[in-house]
Amino acid sequence: MKHILRIYLLIGLAALPRASTAGLSHLRESVVKIYVTAQREDFQQPWQGGTSGSGNGSGYILPGKRILTNAHVVSDTRFIEVQREGDTRRYPAKVIFAAHDCDLAMLEVTDPQFFDNTRPLSLGKTMPELNDEVLVLGYPMGGDRLSLTKGVVSRIDYALYSHSTVDSHLVLQVDAAINPGNSGGPVLFNDKVIGLAFQGIMASQNIGYAIPLPVIEHFLADVADGSYDGYPELGVQHMELIAPALRRDLGLSDNQSGVVVAYIDPFGSAKGFLQDRDVLLSIDGYSIANDGSVSYDGNTVEYTELIERKQRGDKVKFSILRDHRILSLNVPLANRNDPFLYRQTYDEQPEYWITGGLVFSPLSRGYLGMFNADVITPAIHRLFYYADFAKKDRLYEGREAFIVLISRLPHPVNTYCEEYLNQIVRTVNGKFIRSMKDLEPAMAAASNGFHVITFEGQDNPLILDAEATAKAENEILFRYNIPSSSHVKKESCP
Repeated sequence: MKHILRIYLLIGLAALPRASTAGLSHLRESVVKIYVTAQREDFQQPWQGGTSGSGNGSGYILPGKRILTNAHVVSDTRFIEVQREGDTRRYPAKVIFAAHDCDLAMLEVTDPQFFDNTRPLSLGKTMPELNDEVLVLGYPMGGDRLSLTKGVVSRIDYALYSHSTVDSHLVLQVDAAINPGNSGGPVLFNDKVIGLAFQGIMASQNIGYAIPLPVIEHFLADVADGSYDGYPELGVQHMELIAPALRRDLGLSDNQSGVVVAYIDPFGSAKGFLQDRDVLLSIDGYSIANDGSVSYDGNTVEYTELIERKQRGDKVKFSILRDHRILSLNVPLANRNDPFLYRQTYDEQPEYWITGGLVFSPLSRGYLGMFNADVITPAIHRLFYYADFAKKDRLYEGREAFIVLISRLPHPVNTYCEEYLNQIVRTVNGKFIRSMKDLEPAMAAASNGFHVITFEGQDNPLILDAEATAKAENEILFRYNIPSSSHVKKESCP
């Protein structure tokens, strides 16, 4: 089970024995059970897949003969089947869109007979309010029949989406018991879908979270053109403007409110438009309060919620206070490829490159996730530091990724190299390493018969005998049953 901190992916809501036969009859035509066989990548030995396993989740039928579910239900899958209530057949399915940043996915069933006598569910027009009663549907473990749970909306807020480990979006908190097996089940209000069950909080009772209507609508609008672009990132961190001294220093009058820009992400949309110490006064005409909130659709939400409703290529209009002058700025919302945002990745093999039994790979969330707190060494601690502060401390400059010596396949040619494990490569044979593509040509330029590899924060370089390293290549690959010495993407991140 994937998890981060004390949040875990919601895979079940307990059934209540109070659903009418008529109500369930309609829902049986709309909600499906999803069976998956998955194989997570092995970030320690990236040339091979990890252990495979099976599981199940839920989904519901969309107009257009497609199925909506959670991305975490179908991530890293090798085989997917879907089944309708009352039908003994399982039908092969495939993922056509996966949005790992908001934990949603769309499936397609290859056999059109699957959709005979089905009834797609429709999206609601508005969100429910607090204390409104909702229905949560799905297939929790403990039985094969459709389960229905009644609960009330207890909170609408922002929260971390644990599937990606870094993205936060709007969530719908439902007061209901949690059981395994229900991820992807629809949440209904007035017979319309207003959410999708997906995660909960460990050591809690009667708390479940659903992906709410605005996030679902954003996903469906995004994929309407045949591809998924993802959420555009403004890339701004702000400070609240409560302290009188700070307000005076920035030149705010008593009747002005807003938040001050404290940091601009070098890969965010705001780069080149906003500046540090800019005061954001309003967004798209909505006044920003001193705590960063706006009044929108009758609710108080963070100003970033207005950006959440936009797609890549849209613009957001800010009124700002800069150097005691009010300016109006239109910021285009891009979706830049950020190699230093350590989002958990799925459905792709990790990159690696092996020479002399030394295995190099880019720093990734998947690799960091393999370390428990009780095995953190100074070298591993440095990796976490680079992942957390790559941009703020400008460690990323000149690089497309941090390349790490992740493993040593013991052989006489690499004896005494153990102390260099989990360190970030700086140069190979005098050439600065910007990306995985730089390793092989750099290793071809040995000096005086030796390879010299330097690492960040390490005074002593790693020295390899060039001729012995070359002779040992095939022997090491054969000895450790490795099919290929490398898997490196042809194109690197811009």
